[in-house]
Amino acid sequence: MNKINLMYAGNEYAFDGMVMSLLSIVKYTKTQLCVFVLTMDLSNLNPRYKPLHEKHRAALNKIVKKVNKNSEVVFIDMTKAYVETLLGNPNEEEHYTPFALLRLLADKVNLPDKVLYLDTDTIALGDITSICDVDIEGYYIGAVLDHYGEFFIHAGYINSGVVLMNLREMNRHDVLTKCRELILSKKMKFHDQSAINKVCYTHVRFLPRRFNEQKRRHPDTVIRHFCKTIKWFPLFHTQNIKPWQVDKLHKHNIHYLDDIV
Repeated sequence: MNKINLMYAGNEYAFDGMVMSLLSIVKYTKTQLCVFVLTMDLSNLNPRYKPLHEKHRAALNKIVKKVNKNSEVVFIDMTKAYVETLLGNPNEEEHYTPFALLRLLADKVNLPDKVLYLDTDTIALGDITSICDVDIEGYYIGAVLDHYGEFFIHAGYINSGVVLMNLREMNRHDVLTKCRELILSKKMKFHDQSAINKVCYTHVRFLPRRFNEQKRRHPDTVIRHFCKTIKWFPLFHTQNIKPWQVDKLHKHNIHYLDDIV
């Protein structure tokens, strides 16, 4: 593979996650990266919804160029596209911010045919070329089953924190338009993830769990996703530790990120 196309989405508060995710990627992956970051300014709705700026792009660009001088980070302002298509949708004020919905606007901008979308709480523990090389011709997406959703929602329910997107096929069948229609029509528990599952379920290439390990690291883990997990013992509770929360990581004896924190 000559070049890997990555996509993140977020605001200022997502910057630390992007930094750590990219630091982990370049630790193992030396291939040229083209990193697309979707951001927007919705600070009129919420002071926290500020966009990423040039200083953030320059910092991320420095990270990727250290390993491959041809790599680059491109910021795309999605404010206009979001306001015109999704503003005021019933899922806007959920515990996930509107920035999580930006990937559903990927058809509104000029992106490569094949892009790996990553949540900002994902960490590479191996060369991501192995997931980007997966053939998804004829599929909308490649994704890993959700650790809990496959049992509690339905057997083919995928986690949308790591998604290999075939944008050419998705655009051909108006997949993202259909996802946005769902977002606009009703409130959903996991808004963008729910929409992607409903629209793409017949055209998913299911990937091995090592490409989106949601519980713990294994010897073959390529991407570790620090999403919310359930702890059953000694008392039932949820746990939501993020890669940039160093004290919490150490409290749970997680030290394998120490060299990039």
